Amino acid sequence: MDLSDNKIPVARPGIDNDSGLDSVPVIEFLSGRHRGTHQRIAEQTVFLTINELGGISIIPASESVEGENYPIRLHRSGDTYELEVQPLYNVWVNGKNVSQHTLVSGELLEIGRNGPMLRFRIYPVGEVPLRTAANAFNDCIDCARYSDGSFVRRTGRLMSEFISELVVHTTAGFRILVVILLAALVVSMVYLSRQSQYLEERLAAESGFTQRISELLRRTERDAITSEDLANLRAQLEKRVDALEARSIASRKIIAEASKSIVFLQGSYSYFDKDSDRPLRYVGLDPAGQPYGTPEGPAVTLEGDGPVVELQYTGTAFVVGAQDLLITNRHVAVPWENNPAHEQFEAMGLTPKFERVIGYLPGVEKPLDVQLVAASDDADVAVLRCSVTPSEVRQLVTGSIPVHPGDEVIVMGYPTGVRAMLARTDTNFLDEIREEGNLDFWVVVERLSAASLITPLATRGIVGQVTLDAVAYDAETTRGGSGGPVLNMRGEVIAINTAIMLEFGGSNIGVPMARILPVLNRSLELIKSQ
Repeated sequence: MDLSDNKIPVARPGIDNDSGLDSVPVIEFLSGRHRGTHQRIAEQTVFLTINELGGISIIPASESVEGENYPIRLHRSGDTYELEVQPLYNVWVNGKNVSQHTLVSGELLEIGRNGPMLRFRIYPVGEVPLRTAANAFNDCIDCARYSDGSFVRRTGRLMSEFISELVVHTTAGFRILVVILLAALVVSMVYLSRQSQYLEERLAAESGFTQRISELLRRTERDAITSEDLANLRAQLEKRVDALEARSIASRKIIAEASKSIVFLQGSYSYFDKDSDRPLRYVGLDPAGQPYGTPEGPAVTLEGDGPVVELQYTGTAFVVGAQDLLITNRHVAVPWENNPAHEQFEAMGLTPKFERVIGYLPGVEKPLDVQLVAASDDADVAVLRCSVTPSEVRQLVTGSIPVHPGDEVIVMGYPTGVRAMLARTDTNFLDEIREEGNLDFWVVVERLSAASLITPLATRGIVGQVTLDAVAYDAETTRGGSGGPVLNMRGEVIAINTAIMLEFGGSNIGVPMARILPVLNRSLELIKSQ
């Protein structure tokens, strides 16, 4: 049944039943030159195709051409039809792209993006399918809603099509409702205007969100290692590392004994939608393996199957109190709290979750799984618990004698993370990694541990000031050294290194032992109660 200029479907006074069923399905045309008319589906199986005039042709199975590839097949099942779409063709039902679908009376079909629009309806036998003003208005609203284009363009389409429906395809009785319907149209325009304003505000917020994600990823990339980095790393860091270690020669015994208690922390976390628990993902990767981007940064979404956005970090912790307990900073144990965009992410309905947190002890090849036990609310201190540790692991002793200005201290940790450890390897190790080409965040550290190259750095300094809440000293360190112990010259822990002046500044801050012990004792009680 080909609908062309010479075959215009018309609404008949009634619909008879020659199939023995209690209902009759029809296709109503909502666009093109046949808009406002309907066509009964008379056979059990029919095909829909776009004709040369851009309209829809309904081909009964009995009139189909053998071997012809019709885009859409409708097959009657009970009182409705099963819709099947051939590959490479696009059909939207109520705005959703489908390949198979069981049609329900009233559903809107769009054949190809911005293509012809149809309405599938089922009428009882004998009922006259009159086109009421309500139907016309709903059809125009749906056509505008699911069409592409700007707000102005969609509004214009809504107005023009609705006026045409009222004038051409409704009875005089319905036309007296024009004034009321136009008032409803005005309300719709106001609503769409407000929706447009809301979308603009949402786009602005998402733009800021993308910029925040970019900032976080740039911080992560600073810790990532590239092939070019390996070629230049030793020259850039060797002098700095040598200068740090030269100051610790007189304290080698303390450092040697304490080193086995200093843990290199390596972790990552992602953001998830609070309602759906879907992770934040990249939209996709380009041929070079890089995320597709926008002018503000990488394109991210909660949909699809792109790679999950993973934010990586490193830090320091140390064994104290028990073989499986580690002390570190709260901002290391809960890394997103150090992220200036975290509050904005939470306002957008996103919540952070750890992907993985592990720790490496010098001389122990296998990593230890790490979990948070407790974190202080008023001091930058947290207690972690790791999986079973080797029996030879030594616990650091907490200091019993108060520290004073002028006392010497040793600060230990892993400043600059992986880079500092690579800077202290030999050229053969760097060449091997570069030749293998696998510079994954986790794999590089595994290689360092397997080669027994995970060792903390130690620097020596003088205490400048002591208060109830802080110890100030000039022992040098930098980012990545947070969470390391501050030792006195007896090898006892007197503070935890926390506030660091970037780029090896000369004044750093630690949280004194008096603020650490309450959190440690509370953690021990929590573990005993479990």
